[in-house]
Amino acid sequence: MTPPPLRLLVEPSGQVVDAEPGERLLDLVRRAGIEIESICGGVGECGKCRVIVTPRDAVEEMTVPGRHGLSTADRAQGYVLACRSRLVRDAVLMVPVESRILAPKILFPALVEGVEPEPAVRIYPVTVEADPFSIGTSVRLDGYRGVRPRVGPGVLACLQRVGNGCHAVIHEEEEGTRILRVVPEPEPLYGLAVDLGTTTVAGALVDLGSGRVVGTGVALNRQITWGEELLTRCAVGRTPTGRQTLRTAAAESISLVIRSAAREAGISPDRIDEVVIAGNTVMTWIAAGRDPSPLELVDAPIDRRMIGFDAGELDLPVRPGTPVRCLPAISRFVGGDVVGDMLTAGICSSEELSLLADLGTNGEIVLGCREWRACTSCASGPAFEGGGISCGMRAMAGAIERVRIDPSSGAVEYDVIGGGRPRGCCGSGLIDAACAMYRAGVLDFSGRLIEGAPGVQPGEEGHEFVLVPPTESATGRAITISEQDMAYLMDSKAAVLGAVTVLLDRYRIRTDQIRHLHLAGAFGAFVDLGSVFGFGILPELPNAAVHGIGNGSLSGAYAALLSRSRRREAIECAASTVYIDLLVDPAFMDAYTAALRIPEPDPR
Repeated sequence: MTPPPLRLLVEPSGQVVDAEPGERLLDLVRRAGIEIESICGGVGECGKCRVIVTPRDAVEEMTVPGRHGLSTADRAQGYVLACRSRLVRDAVLMVPVESRILAPKILFPALVEGVEPEPAVRIYPVTVEADPFSIGTSVRLDGYRGVRPRVGPGVLACLQRVGNGCHAVIHEEEEGTRILRVVPEPEPLYGLAVDLGTTTVAGALVDLGSGRVVGTGVALNRQITWGEELLTRCAVGRTPTGRQTLRTAAAESISLVIRSAAREAGISPDRIDEVVIAGNTVMTWIAAGRDPSPLELVDAPIDRRMIGFDAGELDLPVRPGTPVRCLPAISRFVGGDVVGDMLTAGICSSEELSLLADLGTNGEIVLGCREWRACTSCASGPAFEGGGISCGMRAMAGAIERVRIDPSSGAVEYDVIGGGRPRGCCGSGLIDAACAMYRAGVLDFSGRLIEGAPGVQPGEEGHEFVLVPPTESATGRAITISEQDMAYLMDSKAAVLGAVTVLLDRYRIRTDQIRHLHLAGAFGAFVDLGSVFGFGILPELPNAAVHGIGNGSLSGAYAALLSRSRRREAIECAASTVYIDLLVDPAFMDAYTAALRIPEPDPR
């Protein structure tokens, strides 16, 4: 007789999940639809999937080696790691506030200015007449001068039924033109620009006639509980089942964005006639149904053309035949999101020398102008987004985003997103804290904590600096920065500075020759530039104007959606930009090693 399944009550949602004995808690929480922190994808490396199970003996812990485990104090309070624990009998599981993925702080961009509407989607009056050379009818689009469009059987039947006086909505590309649908009267046309990020998905619904944004939407990328790092998701996508799981998660996230944007605009989603996606190479390949595992290889071949497919493949809430187009990639780790950044920054059309930095889990750097461009990527790790750090979290409600330390008293002041008590520290707060700790004499030039300095105390894994005492935090535990955390942050900053140094040296460019510094994403929008230069993430650029371009990926997708000429610019930009692979560049290790220090403060 088969024993009845176990039951797990997941709080605070109140959902009940049936489970087989021995199933991992992380898999059960995912099944419940709870978005839980799991930076490493559930392989026991990050220590972020902390949960509380009652009774404690309802789970059996697995011994999996990892960099981050649970402290003695955590275990005393009943915490276990969801990825290392299996359910053995009925239980109640609480996902504490620090383990939940809440809505992040989203930056909607000031979309690319000066884009003249010239969309691939257009509408023409139709004349249906007898074809003298064949049995049947021919279709003429009045005023259309392009290549004869393809007409699908369903559309042709509709044209023949409706006859003259109707209008055809077409999609025109260099590869060919097709009629998407037929309408009785002229109507506004809409398209959707999407930034498919590893953590969040953002979209802008655009009136293609005017370029006006009529609706927006944001959702967490539902792939996130399968890991935050790109190589982790590549590993999941090695099998057809894993690949379909990730593709479905991406599709669900884009669908949420579509419904939200359409609701705000007051239109039906089936009025959307094109979707343009900007995402990194891994995200784009997964969305297109490609096997991402070859991207784990250094010499992975990358097709620098746009990837296209129909929305029906993703089961999006638009018409199945709606075209979906993805901005082209340059390399396995410089994707369409960076091409979107380049469109937004205007690097491909500017005479002046620019440096562009998009820093997240993967750091992308672009150097150049209209005449030439070179780019590279570095594994900066998730530290700049609050990942891989014991107190780290995303830029969302409860995250410390600004830190100030009085050098004389050692008193710490901080700002919290949304106000209230802090739950942790996001990337901008960590960079602020590190820079302030150095200036206050808490760190030495190598990023090591100085024993006996104000706020430094012994911890379970060496010394740690107390940012927030337990009585002031939302979790009841101290928010600290440990020696391990600082080593991880120093590694991230050295990777970025080393990458920039290699590019500058390769093309014999001095820092004073750069006229524009473009900072993309949340890093560029929220981080304090004094801390960026003071901590040594980027070199001082004395003659550069600094531009925070926000979500340049979404802005670039918007430009390519609204303008066919901008779309061609994106393709040309991707095709003609040189990629420098740091993994095989002997100069990188020297540059990285030299960057493992905090620069002296500018006496000015």
